Amino acid sequence: MKGKEYYHISKVDDRIYIKGFSGVLVYKALYTILAAFGGFTILYLLTGPLIAVFLIVPSLLIALYRLNKLQKKYGPDGYMKKRMSGRLPDFIIVRCNPCDCLLKE
Repeated sequence: MKGKEYYHISKVDDRIYIKGFSGVLVYKALYTILAAFGGFTILYLLTGPLIAVFLIVPSLLIALYRLNKLQKKYGPDGYMKKRMSGRLPDFIIVRCNPCDCLLKE
């Protein structure tokens, strides 16, 4: 028994991470980048490089900044919970514990 080593088995984090995004926000970031690339290509062909750069690059940066703020504010799990709570029917009311409500005021 003295020579045996024991290893603790823990759950491995299998989420995809891109620049700090995780969960659903990764896919939102990927779709945003793909849409920006497609929009840039179309504007480049139709109008020229200058207009495409001035329209698409700032909009891409703003969209990624908004996603980054969502990730920092809620986290991957909190973002999904917030999204699901917005889809709840009107007859379901989410209330906090009386102790928590009194502490907030």
